Amino acid sequence: MRVRLMSWCARILAVAGAAMAVPSSPASAAEFTTSYTDGGSWNTVYVQGFRPSLTPTPNPGSAAGDSVYLDQFQFFKSGNADAASNVQLAIINNIFGDLSGLSTSSPLFVGLSTNTVASTAPLATGAAITFDFDNLALTYGNNYAAVFVNVGAGGSLTPVLVSALTTNYTEQPPGSGTFMPQTNYGTNDEFVYATSNFITTNQFGQFFNTFSFAGDANFVATLNTVIPEPAFLSLGGLAILAVARRRR
Repeated sequence: MRVRLMSWCARILAVAGAAMAVPSSPASAAEFTTSYTDGGSWNTVYVQGFRPSLTPTPNPGSAAGDSVYLDQFQFFKSGNADAASNVQLAIINNIFGDLSGLSTSSPLFVGLSTNTVASTAPLATGAAITFDFDNLALTYGNNYAAVFVNVGAGGSLTPVLVSALTTNYTEQPPGSGTFMPQTNYGTNDEFVYATSNFITTNQFGQFFNTFSFAGDANFVATLNTVIPEPAFLSLGGLAILAVARRRR
């Protein structure tokens, strides 16, 4: 019996040693971010436009049309309270698309966060409001928008206002009466990369009305150039697998 047990342990260790030689993921894999974090104004907002290829840190070396994978998207709570509950984050492919009848089957819809934020009330001002995406496939070079939503029957998506820090506006130049963002995620006229706290309804549908001069909400989107893989099988997992095989 002792000889058999020792032999069995040796087999487990041999398999474990072989597993440790397996590489974790392709060498070209790279995590990167696209973000805007300069704002300190208190607001509640619906949405923020973004593009994976805009100001990534570090530059992943991807080309337009390449697939990249959204792992996480974070906003940051402002001092303004909101009444939203059970919030998820939806990714859409056009911040100015018609929101009428928005759902998970709409042409606008790209993906939905895998987690739900029950409320922002427990969060301190400046704390991250974090949404996970389990490596949602996006296209490097394409435009997207991240929308706070409530998910209803049949996958219906209703945009909701959530507390978020946004860009600071200052009079530029002083005395001109024109207030512009101190900094900007895109440029002052790239409204596809802006935030919104107002929805316009007209004869053509429902549409986000973005901040003037394309002002932004603070956000950080974390992406990968490939879908990450587990680095190694654990020794415990190998042992269980080996025992299962022995029993068969």
